[in-house]
Amino acid sequence: MAMMAGVLATAGCGGGGGASGPGGGAGAGAGGSGGAGAASGGVAKVGAILSLSGVYSTLGPPEKKAMTMGLEALNKSGFQVGGKTYTMDVTFTDDKSDAATTGVAAFRQMTQSDNLPLIGFGLGSSTYAPLLKRSPIPMVNILDSTFPSILQYDPHLFLTRGDSPSYVPGCLDYAKQKLAVKSISVITAKGEPYAQGLTQLGKQDAPGEGLSVGAVAEYPLGATDYGNAISQAVASKPDAIYLSSVTAVILPVLKQLRQSGYTGPVFHSSGVNPNQAQAILGAQYNTIMKDNYDCAGTLPTTSANPATKAFAKAYQARNSEYPQDLTMWAYDFPFVVAEAMTKAGSTTDSGKIFKALPEIQVPKGTISGWVPGAGGKFFTNRDARTTSEVTTWCPANRTIASAMIFDVQDGKVARPTFRTSPCSAAS
Repeated sequence: MAMMAGVLATAGCGGGGGASGPGGGAGAGAGGSGGAGAASGGVAKVGAILSLSGVYSTLGPPEKKAMTMGLEALNKSGFQVGGKTYTMDVTFTDDKSDAATTGVAAFRQMTQSDNLPLIGFGLGSSTYAPLLKRSPIPMVNILDSTFPSILQYDPHLFLTRGDSPSYVPGCLDYAKQKLAVKSISVITAKGEPYAQGLTQLGKQDAPGEGLSVGAVAEYPLGATDYGNAISQAVASKPDAIYLSSVTAVILPVLKQLRQSGYTGPVFHSSGVNPNQAQAILGAQYNTIMKDNYDCAGTLPTTSANPATKAFAKAYQARNSEYPQDLTMWAYDFPFVVAEAMTKAGSTTDSGKIFKALPEIQVPKGTISGWVPGAGGKFFTNRDARTTSEVTTWCPANRTIASAMIFDVQDGKVARPTFRTSPCSAAS
């Protein structure tokens, strides 16, 4: 997944569409301006299955908020399909963090009763794959970077974020280069797919960075006492500890880890933001988050892309919360779908939309700073991605700041850009 340095520079400095962003409208929208006199085509309808409640509820609500903002921006001008101007509507459904039951029911409703031509979603790729054999419609995932890739499950799955191999190596590289770490231990949620994938990658990539893995300690997903796993991880006397899983799962572990007396650096790939840290960790969150580092996709608030920064400001003003990386991808979802419909010449034919998705360029109006593939295409092997980032916690400002921007080439960090005194610019 290597990209040329020039392309990366473009992505970091304003790539990803070139339209005016959420603060001042979305410009022409996908497919060009509706134009005076263009016939109205009506409303294009798609679905979105998100985890609005349950264990993954730190993910679904911000996805819905950002996607709603993207819809509003797209619909200001609409988008062109076959010479007609359309707006878009998304039917949102909560899978309650349970794709196997609630998610499956939502999928069947959307495909069999509502006849929607495309579904966006956050989690549950392996669950939906068998259903896609019977109801083959394109599904665009805006979140799940589980390793091995979700794209293996079915050719109708598309991913609008980099897979875990595009950012986990950044944790290890930063730990070695900037913190002189030589050994790590991993604390992971047993049976949780994202956690297990991160753990596998960490064990796989650590030797290449010259790091040893002292212990891999597991706890059951849903547990509230992590003492045994923490004791096992700390017993090997690691220079740093990596916590594998999503925000709602790893933060309680982090709290007990600090309470156990461990004061060393902690790494994770959860995308935790200051609002979540305070809400989950409580009054002592700033002390607990000290010497914490997160490795994932670039964040809206730390991006150098003007459109991304405008989105971050608008999101914070509207929702009074810090935007996660996933909010960028959710905002862009309607523009990606509209671009595919424009190219397909249809808002209802799922087969044509499926064939169009791999051929689209980076859509106008998007704000994530996408790294285009060969020929400027949005997807490369059904995966669209941005650059990756390591963030650090800034106790003086009670927030996070960008510490390193990087790409990954053949499993190794490529072209890293380290920030000098990252917390000095945090606010």
